[in-house]
This record gives sequence, structure tokens and C-alpha cells, in this order.
Amino acid sequence: MLERQLLFSMPIGKMEDQLFVQQFDGVNTLSKTRIFMKDGFFFISNGESSKVMEFSSFGDLISLYYNEERNPEPVILGKGRNSEVDVTRAAYGYPLKDPGEIVNTLSGDLLIDDKISEQRQEYDQEDDVMLDRIILRFNENGEFVSYLGQEGPGGTPFPYIHGLYTNADDEITVVTRNPSGWKVFWFTNRGDPLYRIDFTNDLIPMEEEAVTLSIENIIPDIQERRVYIKVDYYTENEASMMSFYKSVMLGYDLDEQTYNLNMDLPRNIVKSDQPVIFEEKEHEYLNEFAGIARGPSFFLISPYEGSVYRLTVVDTDGAVKGRGLIEFSDQDIFFRNYHVNPDGIFSALVCRDFDAEVVWWRSDRFVEESQNEYSKFIPNERN
Repeated sequence: MLERQLLFSMPIGKMEDQLFVQQFDGVNTLSKTRIFMKDGFFFISNGESSKVMEFSSFGDLISLYYNEERNPEPVILGKGRNSEVDVTRAAYGYPLKDPGEIVNTLSGDLLIDDKISEQRQEYDQEDDVMLDRIILRFNENGEFVSYLGQEGPGGTPFPYIHGLYTNADDEITVVTRNPSGWKVFWFTNRGDPLYRIDFTNDLIPMEEEAVTLSIENIIPDIQERRVYIKVDYYTENEASMMSFYKSVMLGYDLDEQTYNLNMDLPRNIVKSDQPVIFEEKEHEYLNEFAGIARGPSFFLISPYEGSVYRLTVVDTDGAVKGRGLIEFSDQDIFFRNYHVNPDGIFSALVCRDFDAEVVWWRSDRFVEESQNEYSKFIPNERN
């Protein structure tokens, strides 16, 4: 069991250092709430309040990007930076509409996935999807610089943005989803387009025994121009019932435009304590591709027992580098979002009825080279 470390909490509300998340009939709203961690600082986007907050690991509010029409005037932070004195905490007014995915680049720029006005939205007839998302860029002084579209700065809006990433060269990757499949847009640190790759089911290698597949997630590499695609394969039995076959991690090299990794992922089988006719009852849960750390090391998360989840870290040769159990307390929360930083620290934002907590688990020990002392006790399992 990995130790859960509470870093700070915030009330549910509309004030500048509070998070506003609500449910209707037990269902979360469509607006995103996301967490991103860099160098111990946490960026939290709150779509329902049209704002993005930056906190220290102690819970101090450092900066705020907010829609002035939908939020009260900041009290804790001064509006804008004061050039006469060294003020590093400030609030910046900007007409954010529905902020979602967020990234803080190596150069200090803040990238925010946001929705555009209805007048600027476009409809893509080929993919049958509305193009209504752009990437806003703010510099380290909180000034709006430009927005990023499909062709680069000022380009056509994106469809639904599933993920937003930067790599060691500060290149930007936008992963989008639509009914016909996935699209990956890769840009330089200035926003110049480098690659646009479509991933649909018919372009994914099919396993011989499988009859269908599903792309679960796509995440880019931290060092190389490569994306990793987690694919779940399914077979059909004699009764025409679909059953899970296996999960595979595919690596696609953007320069070579070819797959250079096809690796079976470990299965997540949980044995129940209650025997059934003298046999142990087993349950298999699908892993979710949660993130990538340096190496690369792939982070998979899945249900384990009750509100406990299993975190599995896998190397590029399929070996399990580490396993840990983490406690989410599902019975008390109605929303969570998590993030894996390049060092392998697994952090999460968990929301309850009256407050939200920022927590982390030091899973970075699974990817450190100095782990040799304890790694010999971790089973090197493939299946």
C-alpha cells in the first residue's frame, strides 16, 4: 500500500482559492476539472468557474487566470503584476469560457485548452464533429500571447481535446477525439505544425485471435517524437458474446511513420477471498493508461478491491517495474482527476461534497535507478 500524502485542501465554492464542482442527478457536468503538477506547483483548471489556479505544494494560491464576469473580484491576490516591486502572486482577468486541459511549459508559458464562442465554431462534415476548442498561451507574466489551432497560431479550432502535453524540447502535443477516431497534432515550441496523425481502428494492427479493438488512450513520449497507444482487444465466443482478450501498448514513431513497439500489457486479475465450489473466484479489471514517466515507464491504474486501486508501472520490454495499492475512498468522493509527472509522482485532485483535496503518492520510487535495493522483491510478471 503506497502512502497517501495530503498536500492541501480547498473548500467547494466560488472564491478565488476555492473549487466549484457540482453534480446534477448524480452526474458530473460536462465542464472539465484538471490537475497538472510541475516542480511541486499545482495548476488546477475549473471549467465551471472559468478559471485556472496555481498553488504551491502547501496550498498557497500563487496565480489566478479568471473570467471577470463569472468570478468575484480577487481578494487574496493583487490584479496583475506590480512592476515596481517584486510581486510573484497575481490574478489575471481573461474571458475564459470552459478551460480544460492545462500544461505549464519548460519556458514558463501556461497553455490552456478552452472553448471558443459559438460565432467562431466550425463544423467538420467529414468527421461529423464540431470544432470548438483552441489552446490559449499565456507567458510567465500572465500576458496572453496567442492561441493555437490545427494549423498552428490562429489556426482552425480543434475538436474535443482529450490530452495536452509538452516534451523535453517543449514541443506541444494535442490529442483529440471524435466519433471516427483519434487525431494527434504535434507542434514546435513556437506552435509551428510538425505532424498530424489520424488513428482509427482500421489503422491499428489487429491481433489474429481478436475480432475487434478499442483505443483506450494515446500519450506522447517525453523524450522522442513518438506516441504510445493503449489498445484493448476483444474476441467473440460461440454465443456471439464479446469478451476481453488482452491489452497491448503500441509505440508509433512519427518520424518513421511506423509502429516500433508492440507489447502485451500485464493482466489485472484480482482473486476474491470468498471461494466458489472449492475454487477461488477471480475478477479481471481493465487497466487505464494513466501517464508516462521518464524511461519511458508506463503507468496503469485499475480497480482492485473496494475503494483501493492498483497502480502498475511497466517498462518498454513488458516487465513490471513496480506495483502499489492506492486508496481513493470512492464512497466519499464524486470526482477525481490525476496526473503523472516525468519523475513518476502520481498526484490527484479528489472532490467531495464540501471540499477538494490535492494528494500524491511517491510512486517515483518505481522508476528511479536507485530502486535496486527493493526491486528484487517485486515480481517481474508479464501476465
